[in-house]
Amino acid sequence: MSQVVLRTLLFAGALCLVGCDERVFAGSSPRALASTEGASAAPSADADGPVRVEPLAGMSPPVFAQRGPAGPHHLVFLHGMCGHGMGYAQSFQFAASKRGRLIAPQADVVCGNGPWAKWSGDVAELDARIVAAFEALGSKGPLADVTLIGYSQGATRAEALARRRPERYTRLVLMGAPGVASTHTLPSLKSTVMMAGERDRQDLMKASMRRFVAAGIPSTFIELPGATHGAMGKSPERTMDAALEWLFTHSREGKAPQKTQSGGLSSPSSSSIAGPRANQ
Repeated sequence: MSQVVLRTLLFAGALCLVGCDERVFAGSSPRALASTEGASAAPSADADGPVRVEPLAGMSPPVFAQRGPAGPHHLVFLHGMCGHGMGYAQSFQFAASKRGRLIAPQADVVCGNGPWAKWSGDVAELDARIVAAFEALGSKGPLADVTLIGYSQGATRAEALARRRPERYTRLVLMGAPGVASTHTLPSLKSTVMMAGERDRQDLMKASMRRFVAAGIPSTFIELPGATHGAMGKSPERTMDAALEWLFTHSREGKAPQKTQSGGLSSPSSSSIAGPRANQ
């Protein structure tokens, strides 16, 4: 990727996510954006260089990965309908790096001429892409204890992944989801954070938070200051830092669910931890 294209992407991502809708990079050249999808990311040790977001080599649809120093956890961001993963990942890359390695897969159904995309219903394929991306980043052994962050349509896919593979996806951040979470099908989550923009409808995410708390799963609601639907607000680094801090400091103790002889999953014991009353 040329330095000119990279600077354009970095600037456009930071600018747009403050006040754009889900069409991230709407002010950028589609040709410049498309060039990231076939770009070959230079192989380097994950801890080398500054914190940054780059496309992983050999991934189609592309997967954007946070490089540089990172904490021990695995984080996944799933953008909304006709969105673009790179700008979202860039908007809170430093907050993410404090906790772990962040990836942002691009959705698999192109909107118009692209590069924006939406998600198909193939959750198994999305799960396989996430595993492959972390393996490409050097993860060893079975992938587990992954945190999913989903915005709008991406929130529905995050919930579906956690339902399909509860032993793998153990924490959820749902942002501006189109409906209330089906908490009875997600009994094994360690913690959850519900989020919505200051200028977006918040009732669905607050209702989801109350459902999780009633089910004994730690949950809170955090507002995205100044944000409309699909946007990350005025200070995404600060807001996402607070969200991730809450998520990891309020996680339930206990083992991840294990597959039983009948093929089902056993759940760890739970304790109810509600979010701050002011957020309810």
